[in-house]
Amino acid sequence: MQQIWESIVKSQSAVEWVAVVTSLLCVWLTVRNNIWNWFWGFIGVILFGYIFWNYENYANAGLQILYYLPIQFIGWYVWKRKGPNQDNDLPVTQLTTQARLGWAGVTVILTGILYVVLRFTNDPLPFFDGATTAMSIVAQYLQVHKKFENWWFWIAADVLYAGYVFPVQKLYVPAGLYVIFTGLAIFGAISWVKIMREQALAKVTPLPASETEAEPVRPYA
Repeated sequence: MQQIWESIVKSQSAVEWVAVVTSLLCVWLTVRNNIWNWFWGFIGVILFGYIFWNYENYANAGLQILYYLPIQFIGWYVWKRKGPNQDNDLPVTQLTTQARLGWAGVTVILTGILYVVLRFTNDPLPFFDGATTAMSIVAQYLQVHKKFENWWFWIAADVLYAGYVFPVQKLYVPAGLYVIFTGLAIFGAISWVKIMREQALAKVTPLPASETEAEPVRPYA
């Protein structure tokens, strides 16, 4: 087992290890509802875009550069300016049942489109890359708007990445990273449920007169 681990470590470049660290920081800060996740996400996106392109994983390379990269800036702006006080106080909310079904439908349609497109490239796993890419696109959009359901899509995508997509392509560091991502996504869902409960409690609990001007509940530091 030790020899296998040493072989994996030696086979990965410094760029891959830096990408791992920055991506972990990004997800952990997202779990904590901290706006600085977008800064570390920006760095991780650039690095993983470069890595995936070198491995001819064009679906994920394109996802990183064409979608994740610009959305890091959008996410920062929305979290910072779209809350009630326009000061990093955007609340965590949930989708309606109709919206959940709608986004599930969008994911299915995107998967079909990407599968057709990826069949004309050298992508080794057009269906699974298409499915995980579609889930990731939807998850990131919902994350930008602090919709709780983003974690559902992240969990589904992470399981496929860690359990099949990356191991098949011998991308062992990304596969291990996505095992951790899966755990963090589950923890993130639990954490955001707690945040929503705190928000709901803050709305219904009357404050003493001396505290009516107190600041709203902030995201975790």
